[in-house]
Amino acid sequence: MAADAAVDGWFRAVRSGDRLHSAPAPPDLLSGDRSTEAPDLEQGGIILCVDDDSTVLNALRSVFATHFGSELQVEFAESGEEALEIVTDLKAQGRELGLIITDFMMPGLRGDELLVRMHDLSPNTVKILLTGQSDLSGVKRAINYANLYRFLEKPFLNEDIVLTVRGAVRAYCQERDLIRQNEELRRLNAELETIVAERTRELVEKNRELEVLSVTDRLTGLFNRRKLDEVLDEELIRCRRYAVQFSVIIMDIDHFKHVNDTWGHPAGDVVLKEMARIARERTRDADALARYGGEEFVIVCRHSTLNGAVESAERIREAIAAHYFPEAGHLTASFGVAACCETDTVATLLERADSALYRAKALGRNRVEADR
Repeated sequence: MAADAAVDGWFRAVRSGDRLHSAPAPPDLLSGDRSTEAPDLEQGGIILCVDDDSTVLNALRSVFATHFGSELQVEFAESGEEALEIVTDLKAQGRELGLIITDFMMPGLRGDELLVRMHDLSPNTVKILLTGQSDLSGVKRAINYANLYRFLEKPFLNEDIVLTVRGAVRAYCQERDLIRQNEELRRLNAELETIVAERTRELVEKNRELEVLSVTDRLTGLFNRRKLDEVLDEELIRCRRYAVQFSVIIMDIDHFKHVNDTWGHPAGDVVLKEMARIARERTRDADALARYGGEEFVIVCRHSTLNGAVESAERIREAIAAHYFPEAGHLTASFGVAACCETDTVATLLERADSALYRAKALGRNRVEADR
């Protein structure tokens, strides 16, 4: 196993003659400045020393007091069970254990078992194992299941303890900062995704609005000439391919020039909007209404025979004739109707409906004429 080989290599690296010494401190900690200043542990980062031997705990207490003073908060426990109680209390207070130094051989919960339990409770805590015995299996367990940071043999050298703790605190702070940076990045990424989603939604909405505007007559809200041409092309294809009937109605407001000349173009615009409303309310949802130009409107009556379209035109004509326009009084409209046949193009269909409209005008206006 790679982990076993690593542990064996570790033991070989720290072995000198017939005696195991403390594992050498990492090169970056042994070289350069040996100042006693430790990396800052913010409030909530705590060191816990665990050993059933009070002499060892006193020695550690002396080392920390001499080399770190009040820079680090240190707690002491004489058993693995007591250490777990301390950690549980700290978690209840919302505080995190930054570093644990524990003896290996202790009554009850052994050091390697404690570190495994600690890893489950506080995975970010840096873990150091002290032992006076060369128990390879215990070290392997701590490495494989507790992410062991360092192994130190008793009797330890004060310098090794100081440098190891300094490195461990630095590792803890770096890991903590990395976690916070990752959390901040995740937060910023979530915010960015929210902003992008909102911008995308706005863009989709704007595109939808632009699409509607591109096919809508601004004054009346009906389809414009461009959309009318699309609708007629589609319906003509259906008529030829599937023999689906449809008809068209051309509606023209009678004497509309008189409205503009007498009451002005603003009044004429109001009349046009009101005419569009009346026509829309008296046609089916399936029908398509468009402003053809000026005071002319076209209604595409889908799935409608000539007689059905004539009936629709009559309903609209009667409603207009009965309506009082505040800006212009009573007005009327004339209608020409034509049904699509197999030989029609869009142009010929509209031409036949337009011819019927002219007949309605010639016959006195305010009437419906059909191309039969």
